[in-house]
Amino acid sequence: MPPLRALYGRLLFGVGARAYDVLTAQQRWRDQITRLLDHHPPSGAERVLDLGTGPGVSAFALASALPPGSSVIGVDLSPQMIARARRHADRLRGLPVAFHVGDARDLPFADASFDRVTGHSFLYLLPDPVAVLREVRRVLTPDGVATFMEPAREGSLIEAAMRAPRPLGALLADPGPTLRFATSMALWRVVSATQTRMDEGRIAALFRAAGFGEARCHPTLNGLGLHCVGRAHLGG
Repeated sequence: MPPLRALYGRLLFGVGARAYDVLTAQQRWRDQITRLLDHHPPSGAERVLDLGTGPGVSAFALASALPPGSSVIGVDLSPQMIARARRHADRLRGLPVAFHVGDARDLPFADASFDRVTGHSFLYLLPDPVAVLREVRRVLTPDGVATFMEPAREGSLIEAAMRAPRPLGALLADPGPTLRFATSMALWRVVSATQTRMDEGRIAALFRAAGFGEARCHPTLNGLGLHCVGRAHLGG
């Protein structure tokens, strides 16, 4: 990773851990996370690895939506993020989650350890996404699925706002959640503009280079994001 980009990442997800925690601790973010399960709905208990888990919002949302007997392990490179996730977990006793500081390029898990690997706003920040996706493929079971939510290259905040449903009564009664979500979306677009946003061609190339047999993209957030789904084997 170039030095400036490495410094940027440490500042954003180290020093900025608290701000990121506040912005993402909202129902609309949690809804987007659980929608990652819709592309391949679980048929039973699953072992899930959540990469770039940050302060744990994504891991908690997944654990709440998965069938009984499932478990979620969240991994993040930032010790500050994992410290916040563990504090949240202490308050949310009963959810089957655990958190580890770790590098997604060298995961401390055996081959075929997980039925599903997820990431929310994760791949676009990586200096070497292919190396990480190879590790993802290694820790997935043969019929496992990898699903990531990424910023779309062609997304437009103005167009997304115009297409969003806006129940005026609800907005006037409680504008806070809408404003909070709009702020998080605006910041997401600003941050992603400094990195590498995704499109279907780039996702297909990354997954193919990592040895996946199948990769598909599904637009979300009114065109601002993509759900990127990879399977180890074609039609698996």
